[in-house]
This record gives sequence, C-alpha cells and structure tokens, in this order.
Amino acid sequence: MKNNEDRLDVLKAKYLKQIDAKQDEIAAIRQKLLVLDELKAEADNLELPELPISIPRKVLGADLSEHAFAATGLTDSVIKSVSWFGTKAFRPPDMRKHLLEHGFKPTGKNFGVSVGTTLKRLAARGKILCEDLNGKTVYRAKP
Repeated sequence: MKNNEDRLDVLKAKYLKQIDAKQDEIAAIRQKLLVLDELKAEADNLELPELPISIPRKVLGADLSEHAFAATGLTDSVIKSVSWFGTKAFRPPDMRKHLLEHGFKPTGKNFGVSVGTTLKRLAARGKILCEDLNGKTVYRAKP
C-alpha cells in the first residue's frame, strides 16, 4: 500500500512540475503579447515623414496622373517609371507600388514577379543599372 502511495506522490509531483512549466510558458507568451501591444500603440502614433522625392508630372513625355499607365504594357510602364525614381535606388516592390498607384492594371497572377523579371531584363539589356546594396538587389536609372 505504501508503495502505491509513493508512486502516486511521484506522479503528482511530476504533473505539478509540468503545470509549473506550462504556467511559465504562458507567462512568457503573455509578456510577448504585451510587447506587441506596446509596439502596435507606438506604430499607430508614429508619423512617417514624407518622401524627399518630388514627383515630376511629366516623365519622358508621359503624364503621371492617376491613370498614366492604364493602357500601357508592363515593360513600357517600367521604363517610363524608372526616371521617376531618379538616382534613388529602388527595389521591385517599390516599382510595383508605383505602377499600381499610377493606374497600371496587372493582367497576370504574379504581378510582383513580373515586375522583378522585367527589371532584371532591362538591366541585362543595359537600359537601367542593377547593383547590390546591403545584400539586396536594387535598380537605378542610368545617369
């Protein structure tokens, strides 16, 4: 009888130890959630500065209004947009965002991939500059 009670005490101690470990995990997760809430509150109150780029209304003879690229192909739209960035380095997501903001209507499923591929091809043909900046590929207009 004493042997069974000892076994039960050992099991009880084991389970209490597991409960303590899980409670420590829960406390750590709750702490992470508090940090996330603080970061979200800080991000919500953060005012982002305006980009230091002045947006030219005409680039290579094309008006950069809201619908400037509505009826233009991807390669032509990218070529016209490259000079908008000037000497500032840009990445494919920057170009994608710019095209969409100026009325380009994507036709395929993988628009982001298509923009990246178009930039690579233009760089390979020497139309734009391609360089590595901090381990990331960036593009620039040729001077």
